[in-house]
Amino acid sequence: MFMKASFDAGGAQPLSPASKTSPERSAVRAWLVSVMLVLLALVNWADKAVLGLVAVPLMKDLNLSPEQYGLLASAIYFLFSASAIGAGFLANRVATRWLFVGMVVIWSLTQFSIWLAPSFAIILISRIILGLGEGPSAGLSFHAVAKWFKDDDRNIPTALQNVGSFGGIAVAAPVVTYIATNHDWHWAFFAVGVSGVIWLVLWLIIGREGPYSPEGTKSQKVESDLEAEKSDGIQLFETNKRVPYRMLFGSRTFIGVCCVSFAAYWALAIVAAWLPTYLNITGGLGMTGSANIVALVSITAIVFLVSEAALTTGLMKRGVSSRVARGFMSAGTTLTAGLFILGSTMVPAGVVQLLMICLGFGMGLVSFTTGSVIISEFVPVLQRGAAQGTYVGIITSAGVIAPMAFGAIVGASHESGSGYATAFVVTGFIVAIGGVLGLLLIHPERELAKVIINLQDEISTTRMPVDSGAL
Repeated sequence: MFMKASFDAGGAQPLSPASKTSPERSAVRAWLVSVMLVLLALVNWADKAVLGLVAVPLMKDLNLSPEQYGLLASAIYFLFSASAIGAGFLANRVATRWLFVGMVVIWSLTQFSIWLAPSFAIILISRIILGLGEGPSAGLSFHAVAKWFKDDDRNIPTALQNVGSFGGIAVAAPVVTYIATNHDWHWAFFAVGVSGVIWLVLWLIIGREGPYSPEGTKSQKVESDLEAEKSDGIQLFETNKRVPYRMLFGSRTFIGVCCVSFAAYWALAIVAAWLPTYLNITGGLGMTGSANIVALVSITAIVFLVSEAALTTGLMKRGVSSRVARGFMSAGTTLTAGLFILGSTMVPAGVVQLLMICLGFGMGLVSFTTGSVIISEFVPVLQRGAAQGTYVGIITSAGVIAPMAFGAIVGASHESGSGYATAFVVTGFIVAIGGVLGLLLIHPERELAKVIINLQDEISTTRMPVDSGAL
């Protein structure tokens, strides 16, 4: 427990909400917005995954080498991280509703351009622009969800955003493969572009800003919820004060969360860019069989995400520390995932190897949910958009490196099978090391205590009575 700060009548007073009005909290609206964000994540990852799912016929038609395809797979991340960070800071001032509109317009246009003029140059440029539009998606979704749910209730709706991501891969895999097999791979890009347009129309009807935000006087229910989250007499998420970004981004917990999620995103980038090709070429599964395994990896991720969210929520409500319930959960599963990926390279092709691949590339992805929620714990609301955007920008930089590194390893090998095995070993080590670093660094309660002390010091300094005798 933190020691409560006391303020007398002549000194600082407890902070009061601003005078503007903001919407009442509606549980129905909160979940409608959450569902829309889940669907947004589904469209988002269908956009990303479509290239990997049609990689074999695309590489054949355009006569691409593994290195060239690796460049195309990484291209989406060239501007991804920068746009995630930039939009995160912009989200501190601009409604997320309209940021989503601009993003989805970009997504759809880039998919239509590949459908109309498929060539190496057009695909490369389109994927770079697609990354510019998609970079902010996850961070803004986490930020938007946090506006509709208080801290103890954020695990499940935040997890659902990631369920949408892996659901996007699971849905896209069979649908895109069917289109590519029965029509042409070009039409797969048209299909995902249309899905973005449909989502945009629905969002303009449903999308709203939530009440757990810095704007205006909250409803009585929201005020009551926020009162329960007071620390040291300071409404941390209501205060108009900020803490230095170097304090937030330089904290061991922020660094630890980024290490875990960077490692998990490395694995996810391999799933989207290279796993279908690996299963197709070295496993002899064909496009349909490879797509089914990729869908199974996504379903595995969804099972772990939902289970982890429910377990974490239960542990938190029973008084288990966030460090254990959230930090150890995400770091531990990521470490275990890395070990499964390594193990998949040591067993012969077959059911056991496929099981290890599903677990290795599926279970570590729970870190995206817990990482976002941990950051929301100790970052003041006025800085949360920037913090979430920076978090997403850092972890998704793995998407720039992983596909190109994987392609370089495969291309440098005289035998593609051994090249893939080496690339999988490298991936397993990276994922496992990220988990270890998370176990050592993540401690959100410690960071929250530091933020509270900083806010108390700033409030005491700015509201200290002036000594007239010193004038």
